[in-house]
Amino acid sequence: MTMLGLLFPVPMIALVLWFVIGTVHGLSEFPASWTALVPLALAVGAYSFCELVGFRAQPIQPGGRPAEVENQSWLAFNKSAFLRFVACEAVFLVTIPIAFVVSSYWPVLIGAALALPLIAWEAWPSKRNLQRFAASLESGGHPSYLLGRPIDRV
Repeated sequence: MTMLGLLFPVPMIALVLWFVIGTVHGLSEFPASWTALVPLALAVGAYSFCELVGFRAQPIQPGGRPAEVENQSWLAFNKSAFLRFVACEAVFLVTIPIAFVVSSYWPVLIGAALALPLIAWEAWPSKRNLQRFAASLESGGHPSYLLGRPIDRV
């Protein structure tokens, strides 16, 4: 629910900006190529950051009750997911001032088209992301219970 609440403003801001920029200038001719290259470079940077750094975590320390360990694992995962979300959403947010500078809606459209799938892939709490983060937490040989406790999976 949290990630859905964070994801929803991207298309809403893009829609509002259509009424601010798009109704005046529309989707006329495409502005200078740098207006597309900047968000593309940021998207590549955000993707690289998320893949290389975004799923790293300190291994779980031995001991502790499973419920406490699971709670700590979820807190670490949520912090990491939010960090990955911020990196991915920055791709969209940078296009807003660019759109005002070049007086075109194209940068906003490109930023939203790049940021939405990037957020969905990197920050959404999917099984892929949970497994990657759990593997990082469990690298010390102790269970994180992020994917549930063995008794819950039966």
